[in-house]
Amino acid sequence: MKRTRRRSNRAPAARAAAALIIAGGRGTRFWPESRAGRPKPLFAIDGRTSLLAGTIARMRGLIPPARIFVVVSADQRRPFRKALRGILPAGNLFVEPEGRGTAVAIAFGAAKIAKKLGADTALAVMPADHHVAPADGFRATISEAFDLARAHDAIVVVGVTPASAETGYGYQQIGPALGSGYKVARFVEKPAPAVARRMVKSGRYLWNAGIFVMRAGVFEAELRRHAPQLAAAMERFAAVGARELPEVYRSLAFDSFDRVIVEKSRNVIGVRARFRWFDVGSWQGLWDALRSDAAANVLSGNVIAFGSSGVLARGGERLMVLLGVSDLVAVDTGDAILIARMSAAQEIRRVTEELARRGLKKFL
Repeated sequence: MKRTRRRSNRAPAARAAAALIIAGGRGTRFWPESRAGRPKPLFAIDGRTSLLAGTIARMRGLIPPARIFVVVSADQRRPFRKALRGILPAGNLFVEPEGRGTAVAIAFGAAKIAKKLGADTALAVMPADHHVAPADGFRATISEAFDLARAHDAIVVVGVTPASAETGYGYQQIGPALGSGYKVARFVEKPAPAVARRMVKSGRYLWNAGIFVMRAGVFEAELRRHAPQLAAAMERFAAVGARELPEVYRSLAFDSFDRVIVEKSRNVIGVRARFRWFDVGSWQGLWDALRSDAAANVLSGNVIAFGSSGVLARGGERLMVLLGVSDLVAVDTGDAILIARMSAAQEIRRVTEELARRGLKKFL
């Protein structure tokens, strides 16, 4: 008897879907590697592939490049256009007149995608600067989220099993099961240390990864319900030209997409991530993402370490030698060297503020 090969139901779903990647932020806490002309999404964790390129690559096999779009602000258009050359079609870079937060950026991108592909297009919205592994687990999670979003006409949020009681992340409380997902009972943003420990210990909370899946039409309906001014602006985004767009933007003042829509909506479903996730927001965050244990060093480039532990070092053309040091970040970019305690890594923004005060713009 001749066997009929089963066809995957993933391909049709992918053809009806699109990805919207939000690539905002300069990433001042990654100075001296991240600068005005080299924003954080273009930072390469491994020294080769940028965070943005890695985000796009993870979509391979699920969404074709022609349906992957990136949103940036006008002041960062040039480096992103150069970085995306040969990776995505030129028209898939959407440029905002200015950064106005993720709620506005998503509304802007969703309006342009709906005009190109139709209001029934399912969108996977994600930041450009997160570290995720493995890629196949990411694709499986997003595919599952697409299924849930279509089946329930809902906004689907990705929840990550916490590796620790982080106080800088948002959390989502797991509610009743719903198909392969769950209803989100509530969101908790950046809890106090004791609260974070209790939540993680309970096993009923997941990190909120800032990844959303929804139909463009569902998103627009939620905007009309919770942010009618932004819904009206979304209609104009698709109609006005580049000259009129700054005027539309000038009147918009909204918080993040989480606060404006997700935390208010009653139409939110969660799906568990099948991948490891890090919001790599600082040198210490990068060390946490890449280290193998508490004492591990994370070294790249021309670096040799002796008797050292808990070090993140990134060398350049010059040889960097570390001897008997710990709790350290050392970065050499050729024109600047950063040496800081790991525990002070969150304060590196003070460096860029001081450089600006001294008029040292070439280092910013």
